Amino acid sequence: MRAYYTAKDSRKFGDMSYESKYLMDPKYMTKRDLQHYYKYYNMTRNRGQFKKIVIIIFCVCVFSYLFVDYNLRTQLLRLRDRFDFIARIDDEYNNVTQAYFLDTPGCRMPHFEEMDETVSQFLFSPSDVKCPKPLTRTSETIAGQLLLNLNAQEQLEYYKIKNLLDISCHYTEIRRVNDNKNEELEPVPFKLAEIMQLPKDLEFMCMSCKDTSGSEIYSDCHFFVVDKPDNGTIHKRKPFKRVSFNNSSNNSKNNDDSGSSRERLSVMVLGIDSVSHLNFLRQMQRSASFIRNNLSHVEFWGFNKVGDNTFPNLVPLLSGLTEQELNISCVAPMAKPSFDGCSFLWKRYKQAGYRTIFAEDVSSLGVFHFGRSGFRRQPTDYYFHPMMKHMEARIASNYVLNLNVCMGGRRTADVLFEYLRKFVPKMQHELFFSFFWSVTLTHDQLNWPRLLDAQLTRTLQRLQESGVLNRTLLLLMSDHGLRWGSFRSTYQGMMEERQPLLIALYPGWLKKRYPLAIANLELNAKRLVTPFDLHATLLQLLDLRNLETERLQQSAAELQDADSTLQRGISLFLPVPAERNCEQADIAAHWCTCYQRKELATNDARVQRAARYLVRLINGRLSAHSQCRTLYLNSILQALIAAPHKKIVKDITSDYGVDITLRFQTKPGLAVFESTVRMTGFTSALTGTISRINLYGSQSYCIKDSALKMFCYCHR
Repeated sequence: MRAYYTAKDSRKFGDMSYESKYLMDPKYMTKRDLQHYYKYYNMTRNRGQFKKIVIIIFCVCVFSYLFVDYNLRTQLLRLRDRFDFIARIDDEYNNVTQAYFLDTPGCRMPHFEEMDETVSQFLFSPSDVKCPKPLTRTSETIAGQLLLNLNAQEQLEYYKIKNLLDISCHYTEIRRVNDNKNEELEPVPFKLAEIMQLPKDLEFMCMSCKDTSGSEIYSDCHFFVVDKPDNGTIHKRKPFKRVSFNNSSNNSKNNDDSGSSRERLSVMVLGIDSVSHLNFLRQMQRSASFIRNNLSHVEFWGFNKVGDNTFPNLVPLLSGLTEQELNISCVAPMAKPSFDGCSFLWKRYKQAGYRTIFAEDVSSLGVFHFGRSGFRRQPTDYYFHPMMKHMEARIASNYVLNLNVCMGGRRTADVLFEYLRKFVPKMQHELFFSFFWSVTLTHDQLNWPRLLDAQLTRTLQRLQESGVLNRTLLLLMSDHGLRWGSFRSTYQGMMEERQPLLIALYPGWLKKRYPLAIANLELNAKRLVTPFDLHATLLQLLDLRNLETERLQQSAAELQDADSTLQRGISLFLPVPAERNCEQADIAAHWCTCYQRKELATNDARVQRAARYLVRLINGRLSAHSQCRTLYLNSILQALIAAPHKKIVKDITSDYGVDITLRFQTKPGLAVFESTVRMTGFTSALTGTISRINLYGSQSYCIKDSALKMFCYCHR
C-alpha cells in the first residue's frame, strides 16, 4: 500500500491509488482537494464535448462536399469528359466515328454521349404546366368559327355558368398600328352557343364574358387565318405549277424542261429555342422517333452556332449577314432605326410569289424586339407579333423565370402550334415561306423541352397526314443549346451550347427527282455547317433547276477550285469541302467546337494574363456608366486551352495563336463569365463575345442598356 502524501502541493491526481482511497471520500476532501478535482473533471468533460463538436462539423463538411450541388461527383465526371472523347455506344442513327461527331481534315468535333453519368444527374421529369381550362376554342379549318370548349357540367364547375343565356359576351378586334402599338376596335356583343360564327375577315380578337351581376367571369384572345390580298406580287411573276406527287406523272414531267422550270417547294423553318442536338434526342424522344421512322430527313451533326444568343444566329440564316453587317447595311442608315430596309429571306420568297409568315410565341423577347426597334411596316403577309403583344398584356399568367408560360387557358407554346396548324388547309394548295419560332418552354430549362414533345409530334403528324410535308422542305432547328445553369457549367454543357439542333425534312420524291442534291445533303450531315449555309440553301430552293445534276456539278467544281476563296455560306445541296475549318466558315474561335481542348491550371501565367485582360475589357465597357461599380477578379473557375488539331497545323511553319477559354468570377456581385482569348506571343485579343452564365437578377437595375446589363453591378 502506497504511503500517504503529506505534501499536498506535490500530489498527482493521476495517482489512482490515492484518488480511489481518499479523493472520493468526503471525509478526507479539503477545500483544495475539491478545487483540484472539479478543475480536472470540468477540463475532461469539456475536452469530450469539444471532440464531439469537431466530429459533427467534420461530418457536415464532408456531407456538403459530397452531396451539395453534386460537387465531388461532378468534378470527377467533368474530368473524365474533358479527356475521354471515346464513345462507349455506337448509335445506329449517328453514323459517326466512335471518337468524333465529325472527323474531317478541317474539323474534328468530339463525340459526347446522349445519356451518361455526366448528364443523368441533371435530368428529371418536370411537372406539366397547368393553365386554366378555356371556355372557348376556335376551329382550325373554318375562319371566324368559335366553339364552346366545355360541357354543361364543366361550365358550372369552372365558371359557375348555369345557363348560357345569362352570360353576355363581346369581342374586340385587334389591329396592328406598329410593333409597339395595337388598335382596339369597338366591342361587338354576342351570345355563347355551341358554335358561334364571327366575321370571316376577323384575324385577331379578344373576348370578355360577364354574368348577370356584371362581373367578368372569362376573358381570352383568339386568332384566325384569313385570306390576304395578293398586292399584285404573284401576278407579276410567271405562272407556276405545283410539282405533281404521282410518280408516273413526275417522271413524264421531268422530260419537259419548261415544266420543270416552274416547279416550286414551300419552305418552313420550325425553330425551338435553346435546344442542342443531343438534348433534343434525350428530351423529345417521341418526336425524334417519329422523324426517324416516318419521314425523309437528314440530321446534321456538325451544325455550329456563330454567335452568343438568338439574334446573331438567326440573322445569318435570314439575311446571310452577320449582326454587325446587318446593322451597317440596313439598320443604322435608317432615319428611324428599324429592320424594314433589310433584305430578309421572306422578301425574296414574296417576290417569287410565295405567301409569307413570321410567328413567335413571345413578343417583348422576340428576335427583332428584345432591346431592338422591330419593324415599322408589317414584314410578312401573316405576322403574329401584334396578337402575342396583346395577349402578353391582357391574359398572360404563370410567370416562370423570364417568360409567361400560360396565355389564358393555353400554354404559350401551344398558341404558336395552334397558329401553325391553322395554315394547313392553305398550305395544301398555296406556296408558303413560313418562319415559326418557339421560345417559352425551352428557353430557360434543360428538361422542359420534354413538355413540348407531344405537341411537336402531333404537329408533324398533322403536316404529314395533310400532305403538306410532301410539298415542303422543313428545317427543324434551334439557335443554340442551353446557355446557363448547372449543366451548362460542365464541359459537355459548354460544347452542347455551341451545337444546336438541325434536321432537314424533305419530300420523299425529291430524292428520286434530284439524287445528287440529296446525296450532297446527306454527305453534309458530317461536315461543318452554319446558319450562313442555311441561307444559301434556302436561296437555292427559289428555283429547283438549281438542284439538277449538271448545275450542282458545275457549282461543286467552283468550290473545289484552289485559286478561289471558299464562300462563307455554302448551299447544303452542294458538297461542303472536308477541309473547311471554323475560320473559313466565319465561326469565332470562342464558338468553334472543332478544336482539341485540354484543361490548364488556373494559376498558369497565360490563364492569369487572359483573366486580367477580360476584366479590363469589362471595366472598359462600363467606364462611361458611373452607376456601375468597378469589377475585380475574384477567382478563375476553369481554364481550357484550345489549338487546331494536328491535321491542320502539321504543315504550318510559323507560330499560331492558342485560344484560352476561361470561366471566371468577378466581385462584387459574384458574376460568372465565360470567354475566349486568343494569345499570340505577347498579344491578347478577344474572340467572340463575353458571356454571362449565371443570372444577374436585380444587380443591374440602374442601367437600361441590354448589352451592359450582364456586366453592371449597381451601387447599392
